[in-house]
Amino acid sequence: MKNHTSRTPHKTYVLTIDVEIDAGPKWKTSNPATYEGVYRGIPLLQRLCESYGVKPVYLISPAVLVDPRSVDLLKSLDRETCELGAHLHGEYIGPMATFLGPDFSGCDPQEMQCEYDKDIEFGKLQNLTQKFTDLFGYAPTSFRAGRFGARGWTVACLEQLGYTHDTSVTPFRNWNNIADFSTATTLSPYHPSKENICAQGDSQVLEVPVSITPELEWLRPTVRKFSDFTQCQKVIDWYETHVTPTVLCSMFHNVELTPNTSPYCKTEEDCQELLNRVEQTFQLLNERGYVFKTLSQVTIDG
Repeated sequence: MKNHTSRTPHKTYVLTIDVEIDAGPKWKTSNPATYEGVYRGIPLLQRLCESYGVKPVYLISPAVLVDPRSVDLLKSLDRETCELGAHLHGEYIGPMATFLGPDFSGCDPQEMQCEYDKDIEFGKLQNLTQKFTDLFGYAPTSFRAGRFGARGWTVACLEQLGYTHDTSVTPFRNWNNIADFSTATTLSPYHPSKENICAQGDSQVLEVPVSITPELEWLRPTVRKFSDFTQCQKVIDWYETHVTPTVLCSMFHNVELTPNTSPYCKTEEDCQELLNRVEQTFQLLNERGYVFKTLSQVTIDG
């Protein structure tokens, strides 16, 4: 999986955060709808990131864009220290929205955009992009599909809508035979095919895959069921050995940072332990000389 070049590329790290409405077990949204994971979680994470020079990418769901306080908080972030992008959970936005909103209390999102008819998927992406643009005053250029439900057509839509970067591919994972990334051909950034997102092609969009090993170990230093710090270190070691250029992309959700707003952290102590694991990961990456970038700053060379 190494892409040999005449020089040794630098090592790059990107932190991506799916920004969601508060949720409970199995990701059913809070009832009544709340946004503590935005109000409290994002400032906590942003302060930690800034102390290490990490530039998080906040990929925002349509269920968050209906909340003015969340939008105001996200707008207040310094664009020199982070990036805002889009994250489609198609249930929350038309055409053919499953949940009409703006009150998204007690919703049970299960859809993947790659299951929609092509015109419906494009329409939802177009509406999400326009909503983001109306609220923030500029168009997003980075994207992730909700539940990683992307396909080649998704890439074609993103390119048409002006996106430059996607991070929906989760190598080696097969999500219920709906979004199957088990055939991913590269773990470094690549330009995907508009027919098959797992294959290299001629799209202008740059795919930055989430960092996962063949053993399905994630670079996800949040909840122990996914990845404790030791496992994160193993993922980093594996990528440095097997992948050139080494571009590490980790992900988690803002709602994992506050108690009882996700299926994971239940107490303040759980949340603090999570932040400690995130900080340990930042420290290790810093010691190893990684360059911290937003998605829009990543090139095919890292």
